[in-house]
Amino acid sequence: MKEIPLIPAPEDLPPSFEFEGALEKIKRNGKDIDKYFILDGEGRIVVKASLYDESGDFEITYDLENASEIGDSAYEVAFSCSEKESGAVLNGVLVWKPLNAEAGLLLSFDDDYTDSWERNFDLFDKYNAKVTFFINGKPVPFCAKALKRGHDVGYHGLSHRDLRRMSRFEVYREAVEPAEAFRDAGIPVSSFAYPYGFYEHWMHDALFRSFSVLRGYGTTYHLYNKSEIWHRYISSRAVDNTVIPDDKDFYRLVTIMLRTVKFVDKKMVLPLTTHDISATASWGISPRRLEYLLKTAKDLGVEFYRYGDFAR
Repeated sequence: MKEIPLIPAPEDLPPSFEFEGALEKIKRNGKDIDKYFILDGEGRIVVKASLYDESGDFEITYDLENASEIGDSAYEVAFSCSEKESGAVLNGVLVWKPLNAEAGLLLSFDDDYTDSWERNFDLFDKYNAKVTFFINGKPVPFCAKALKRGHDVGYHGLSHRDLRRMSRFEVYREAVEPAEAFRDAGIPVSSFAYPYGFYEHWMHDALFRSFSVLRGYGTTYHLYNKSEIWHRYISSRAVDNTVIPDDKDFYRLVTIMLRTVKFVDKKMVLPLTTHDISATASWGISPRRLEYLLKTAKDLGVEFYRYGDFAR
């Protein structure tokens, strides 16, 4: 008599069969996957997600850094999926096609390197990139030229002094009063970047009376919801040559930062900041690095935002 194979009990099923529904949802990469990012112990960006359905409660980790381009603006992204209760781990690959969305880049340049900025206007145009220039001092002809090319001008203080060492009245004379000269000249500065990124918390309330957005400066990766940037302090990640000395590290970091803001989506915006545009400047970015940044953003469909876009 021919033996009839037994149907395996649920506990005997391989994880790939038991969690097949969850794996298919992950591969579809739909809106029901709640993505986010963390910084690991070494400060590297790790993209993760949570998924809960009838088959279990899952944590997903994506390997965006090593995603492979497969043509037609698509990428293969490896992932691991861990079922929290059982500890079972499954690996898979999904196809990611970055869609037109509102995830974007807030790229800014600080200080008074107006000649080098102007020399690179055509490079910005090549990638349809709009940026913000945070100017020191008083209005200069560059400001009108930048506005005409579709860029934005913010304020960076009269003399680039550390505001923490000033009285309230001195902060007013350094940061608020001089900005009126720009506005009187038809340059609608609506954002302020703290010199050196330094501030005291009381300054936020004082400066929000004159500016829509306040910007800091650091080396930590931050994303901000687009709808929440107005009337807020945000910290911008430095991409200067001296902060990231090695070209290979720069390209890797820019790639994962831009892929992350696009992959997480949720109308998130990534602020990045540098200074001069020069291959030899410590506080600046080389033209080659800048073009890589602009091209990668454009290829991923990342929107370019200006700080003035968040003014009211």
